[in-house]
Amino acid sequence: MSEASEAIWIGYTTRYREGGAKFERAAITLAADKQRQFPGLTVRCECVESKAEFVAAMRRLADDGLVLRELHLIVHSGMYGPMFGSVAWPEQFSPHEWRTMQLPFGTGGEAFFHACRSARWFAPFFARSFGVPAHGYHWYTTVSAAPDRFRWDRLVGPTAPLYIFGMAGRKSHGVPGSVRKYLGLSRPEPLQRFEPAPVEGDASYDAVAALYDRVFADIRVRGDEWRWLDARVPAGARVLDVGCGNGALLDLLSPRIASGVGVDASAGMIARARERAAGRSNLRFAVIDGPQLPLPDASVDVVISLLSFRYLDWDPIMREFARVLAPGGRLLVVDMVAAPLGLRELPRLLRDKGRQLAQRVRHRRYHGELARMVGDRRWQDMLRYNPIRAIHELRWYFQSRFPGGSVETLNLGWHARVLAFDTGPFERGRVTPQSFP
Repeated sequence: MSEASEAIWIGYTTRYREGGAKFERAAITLAADKQRQFPGLTVRCECVESKAEFVAAMRRLADDGLVLRELHLIVHSGMYGPMFGSVAWPEQFSPHEWRTMQLPFGTGGEAFFHACRSARWFAPFFARSFGVPAHGYHWYTTVSAAPDRFRWDRLVGPTAPLYIFGMAGRKSHGVPGSVRKYLGLSRPEPLQRFEPAPVEGDASYDAVAALYDRVFADIRVRGDEWRWLDARVPAGARVLDVGCGNGALLDLLSPRIASGVGVDASAGMIARARERAAGRSNLRFAVIDGPQLPLPDASVDVVISLLSFRYLDWDPIMREFARVLAPGGRLLVVDMVAAPLGLRELPRLLRDKGRQLAQRVRHRRYHGELARMVGDRRWQDMLRYNPIRAIHELRWYFQSRFPGGSVETLNLGWHARVLAFDTGPFERGRVTPQSFP
């Protein structure tokens, strides 16, 4: 491939959350710098506000006979990658969608994600998926009027160059972090580079299936979560459990439901679920790979996702939920999210911690097995490749797809919490065609 056929592509968003105008200026600044650095290369700088617009931009590069030497995205980011659209209707490529995408990287091509927390999961995932080095930031990003230190952008004119880099600040280090940043005492975080290395250990639940099965032999040890779900699954319902794990939930529901189907990406977990359900004629379990469900249309009344929605391909699987749910059916989601504790939440935290201490006395075996599991290296390896999402990602997603629905907090922790969402009759949901695919 000739040098002239290589290109540098820079994309940015303006509508998702705040700072869109600044992202545009930072992208223009980066494009000018790249044009000076590589005068013989094509440099394209484009605004992409949706998944479809990003895919179209990549297709135009390929149609024009260009290959990517560098791909840059200046965007807001969730834990699982760049965010498009707006808070009112957020869009994010699922891992499944990234893996099935064709991007025109040339030999020696690289990707750069100028976005919050992009080094924690997404950049390594992207490098593995596309076989190119990928770069990102561990901390939240900030906009600066200087490239090598933080300088408040309000100190310069509206057309002055702007730069994006990672830096400890209020979101990561609280008020002290913000003070240090504005006093110029914090240094910018360099972009972290990730080679397309294979997964170390086992990124699935297969390696920890036996540990998990011992911990959750009786799902009622998750008292808050169980009570919330139990109150919402009617007698005689046809139930689908997505991310069913060891099948403990369906096993507990089995005596009062018409049928239960459990699906999971982990063959090890499904094997445990089948063993547990031996003799239960109304239960069956299947391994799935990707966001397709092995069920006919309108065949279930309730879909449950207990502590697994974070791993799912949200928009693709939501279309499947809409297909398999019968009229009036509902989706029940319970999941853990990362969230800092607010001062007003401190009384609630103390109450929840008190209940947890009481639970430790009642369920000593469970807490002992839980400590052994979370301390096991195989569990830590799995979590490294399957992180939990931030609270706003789940809230904004459900509130946009199901307007009027509310996300409940079941219990609080210092750095995480468990949320629950009931869609109600699924017809209320705006499960409309997405921009991609």
